[in-house]
Amino acid sequence: MKLASLNERISNAGAEVIAISVDGDERTAAMSARWPTPHVLYVSDPGGARYLHPMDMFDPNERGGIALPGLFVIDPDGNEVFGYRGNDFADRRNDEDLFAQLEPLGLASFAPPAGGPTALPNGDAPEEHQKGAFAPKLFGPYFAGNKFGAIALGMRAEGDEAKTLAKEHRDMSQSILDAWANLNS
Repeated sequence: MKLASLNERISNAGAEVIAISVDGDERTAAMSARWPTPHVLYVSDPGGARYLHPMDMFDPNERGGIALPGLFVIDPDGNEVFGYRGNDFADRRNDEDLFAQLEPLGLASFAPPAGGPTALPNGDAPEEHQKGAFAPKLFGPYFAGNKFGAIALGMRAEGDEAKTLAKEHRDMSQSILDAWANLNS
């Protein structure tokens, strides 16, 4: 969802987005149908062995194994020029950290092909594969709760590191709420 609101900026910076999850093909297609995000390549990596383990982006302790959040910039030569690996499902960065590394590369802008699977291979309705998936109507309340929880924790926190983490989470939540409002206006 947030990527959809940044699509033009991402394309203008000469980048494309690849979203990797542990979900199987059908659930990945169902998520794409529920959360249409233009110009994103969705990759299914059940068990994480192909991509997530080698990238150190797999948490085996959460729900039988999930992908950790991360943001990476890989230059045209295949070098990682920016990498952020989250510690858990809620540990996410503000996108400006990524753009601060991506935009100075001076890559030519392009219009990537429309991405993401939108049709399920067996013809099922997307809802049949959405058990446990985040419903769009819950998105705003979820991140509003995250934001205010981070504010409260930041007020209670002792020490600069804890206050910084709380502020980063608050700012990330607000940026997602802003993107959500922008998509729904």
